[in-house]
Formats: sequence, structure tokens, C-alpha cells
Amino acid sequence: MKKIFKTFYITILLFCVNFTVSEPQQLTNFDNNNEPIEIFADDGIEWHKNKNKYVALGNAKALSGNLSVESDKIEAFYKENESSDMNITEVKAKKNVVVKDKKMKITGGEYAEYKILKDYFLITGKNIILTSEKNILKSNKKLEYWRSKNIAIATGKAEAKKDNEFLVLADKLVWYLQEKNQKTTVKKLLGFDNVSIKTNNEVAFSDKAIYNNETEICKLFGNVKLQRGESFLIGEYAEVDLKNGISKLLPAPGNKLNENKVRALIDKGGVDPDESN
Repeated sequence: MKKIFKTFYITILLFCVNFTVSEPQQLTNFDNNNEPIEIFADDGIEWHKNKNKYVALGNAKALSGNLSVESDKIEAFYKENESSDMNITEVKAKKNVVVKDKKMKITGGEYAEYKILKDYFLITGKNIILTSEKNILKSNKKLEYWRSKNIAIATGKAEAKKDNEFLVLADKLVWYLQEKNQKTTVKKLLGFDNVSIKTNNEVAFSDKAIYNNETEICKLFGNVKLQRGESFLIGEYAEVDLKNGISKLLPAPGNKLNENKVRALIDKGGVDPDESN
């Protein structure tokens, strides 16, 4: 009897969603591709008419086109127009959140909000992971994702990894994605505050970093330190060529040379630091 009760609630909601032509009320999709929304749940789906929302409970899933949101609980908020059509404006998901589309997959969220018109996700949790092809972006606090703009921002102890090429850590990381040759890649990466970049042979530290995927050059700004073993290069600006394995420590752009000295600290039997312009 309990199983029949669950099936009844799921069927009623799918009926309201899929037969939008003949029904006086309808739900518009949240992927903007004229495909219907389908909402599934193991423990029932509730329609809160006074609050203009649907609530799906237990292994819930909202699906439209190639975009899906999965969670223990999903709330879909809508507005009714003059024709009594239901236009979804926001989707909220609580616990064990998983978001997927053709470009990426996000796991580890404990709470998520999706603003339909902005095509914007806000996801919070202690172990959020965004995976796109061979690129990984992590956060232990908050992840924001603008789908249409192809931008993802990780805040907290953020971490970005590209294959086995490099690992970037920072308080905030910004991804700019691009679709090329039917693949999604990271076009540009920005890091802010407590930035560190680890490659196979060195570690770089700075206040800010900008990585360009096309040139494979990472520019570092502020309190720069390049470390290889026990040796260091210290300055205010550096360029790290990840493709050719060349690191350059330079005076900061736009300033006088004598105001931006660079130093090399070389581990060679206690040699004193050598300072030069």
C-alpha cells in the first residue's frame, strides 16, 4: 500500500508537468530549452498552493534537458501569470546535493539555490567538488556557478587541479570555462589571497595569480616566493611558464625598478642571500 501511495504522487506531478498543452496550469522548464520539467521522489511530492511551491522528498531529482539537480529534498518555487501558467523561478536543494549538465558535475553540497533567470547556482558545504573534463575545483565553504557565463567561483579553502600538471590553492579561485572541440576546458584561472601553485618541480606563493590556459603562463602578484627544494626566489611579481618549466622573477609592472627588488635565496652550504635589481 505504501508503494502505491508513492507512485500516485509522482504520477500526479508528472501529469501536471508533461501535459502542458491541455492543462490550465503548467510548469516551465528551468533549462530554457522548451523541454518539460520532471520531478521524482521516493517519499512523495507535495504541492503547497499557498506558498507557490512543490516539495519533493527522499532521493529527489529535478530534471530538464541536460540539467539535473539531485538531493534529499527539493523545493521548486513558481509564479503564476494571468493565464495561470506556473513559471519556475527558483529551485532549492537540501542535503547530498548533486548538480549535473553536459559541461560539469558538482557534488558534496549540503545546500543549493538555483536562480532561474540568472542561470546561477549557489552551493554551500564542507566538501564541494566541481568536475569538468580533467579539471577539478574544490571548496570547503561556498561555490558559485553561472552556467550561461561559464564562470565558477570557489570560496573558502579553494583548490583547483588540472590533470597532473599543477595544483592551485587559495582563499578564492575563479574559473572561466570554455567549450572547444566539444570539450570543456578552463580558459583562465584567477586566485586571490594565500595563493600557492604546486607543479612537479616547484611551488609558487603570492597574494594573487592569473593563469592563462592558452599560453600556459601563470602571473603572480604580491609577496611572491618561488621555491624549489630549499632554494627561494623572492619578489613582487613573477611569471611561471608551466609548459616549458621556466620561472621568471621580475620587478612589479608599472613601478620603478629600485622600489621592487628581487632576491634569490640559494641553499648552498649557508651562502648569504644575494640581492639584485
